[in-house]
Amino acid sequence: MYDQLLALTAELLAKPRLIRPQTQRQLLTMLEEHSANMTTFLLAAAEALDEDELDVLFAAQFTPGLDDQAQVTEILSQWQPDKADQVRLIDDLRTKVGHAVMLMPDATEAKLTLHEVMVDRFVRLLRLGQAPPRELMNELRDVLPTELWRIMGALLRGRRFNAQRQALFAKLVRDVVRRRPVDRGYLETAAQFVAHQDSLEQADVLAAADSIVKAAHGSVSYARSGHTYWSPDVAQHHHYHGQGHVHEESVQRHQNEAQWLEQLREDLHAFFNM
Repeated sequence: MYDQLLALTAELLAKPRLIRPQTQRQLLTMLEEHSANMTTFLLAAAEALDEDELDVLFAAQFTPGLDDQAQVTEILSQWQPDKADQVRLIDDLRTKVGHAVMLMPDATEAKLTLHEVMVDRFVRLLRLGQAPPRELMNELRDVLPTELWRIMGALLRGRRFNAQRQALFAKLVRDVVRRRPVDRGYLETAAQFVAHQDSLEQADVLAAADSIVKAAHGSVSYARSGHTYWSPDVAQHHHYHGQGHVHEESVQRHQNEAQWLEQLREDLHAFFNM
């Protein structure tokens, strides 16, 4: 299974990674300091910059997304690497994948020489040692379509998920899908809610669900009102393309989240009272 994990993570690391505009601006500043062009600088950055600089500059590019996390669900449902396996994986990946492909905002590509800090971050944040028990994953496999099952496996390895949260979330999802289909948006919303509950007692969870639904509707109203930001970077971070204008995509995103949370609240009441 180790060889399968190595091949899969190498494939994930080799995928082109989009350089965000903010990162590109930081790179352009460094190019002036080092008197180099982008292609030359990215090839030499692993040696020219220290580990802290590399980690800050390329953290976003080497933080695995949910789809990356989902790709390793199948392997982790059968075998979980220990700490020694993970250290070995980082070393082997540096040998197997020497460069990452950076995709610039203008669609051009440039090679970035991989540094251990980049590979270490990617492997560490895959959370390979935090997979839920095999029995739990098998139960979920029986009730979820394959793609959603893989997403579920990734969500259950989330940063704030411990064994108790994993068990509650899995039981909740199994209960819900017996009554109706679910989609990825609902699973992501429900996972985020469960992950941030300090108490999993019935009264506390239901009170938190009521509160977050109210807050979600407030977010919809706020998104509809349009906003003025101090800088374009802040506006861009919040997915708005204009200052003081309503961004319909953001409104729709908040509306979807509110609907998923309303459904989650109903599901939690049904779950705790069954």
